[in-house]
Amino acid sequence: MPSPSLPAEMFVPPYYAAEDARALIRQYPFANIITANQGALFATSTPLVFETDAQDEQRLVGHIALRNKHAEQLTASQDALAIFNGPNAYVSPRWYVDKPQVPTWNYQAVQLRGTLDPILEPERALEVLTRTISVMEAGAENPWRVEDAPEGMTELLLPRIRAFRITIVSIQAAAKLSQAHPASDRLRVIRGLLSESDADGRELARIMAQTYLPDA
Repeated sequence: MPSPSLPAEMFVPPYYAAEDARALIRQYPFANIITANQGALFATSTPLVFETDAQDEQRLVGHIALRNKHAEQLTASQDALAIFNGPNAYVSPRWYVDKPQVPTWNYQAVQLRGTLDPILEPERALEVLTRTISVMEAGAENPWRVEDAPEGMTELLLPRIRAFRITIVSIQAAAKLSQAHPASDRLRVIRGLLSESDADGRELARIMAQTYLPDA
């Protein structure tokens, strides 16, 4: 068995290390939050946002349904892992000609480890909701606000959630975009993803084109 003192970390070969993990979190805020309690693992999918707009902000906030069994397992100063997945897609070996390869997968992902603390005060939980909505609505022409909720709805729902804060211990990110292959093969991957993939694959193709063909 591995030593309990072994530091947990994401497997990221140096050439796949993403330059700005925080930017990926902001772009893809929907995460899997994972905690352990009494030997059991609990995981819930929920959006997480930085608590402020500060570039070096060390805290994220989120909430889950109180009726979710995970909610009652959230305890003060608890270790937590949040996984953010960006676009991902299958890459066919048909697209690797100059450097033949087996099937693989391209993707963007972030693993964030931190200390989780439940937020029990209703007014603080409301701040978490307000912040989350503000971040999600930031690009809208007429952003929706908590105050726009039907009368009494916020007061009805607030006691039914468990808000929490995660203080960051470490962030690691990977962007596997065929970096280990020659430009000619990367171009074939871009074309293949555009012609054969779903929305995730096409988004990866866009990111690859932006990375490798900035003047195209």
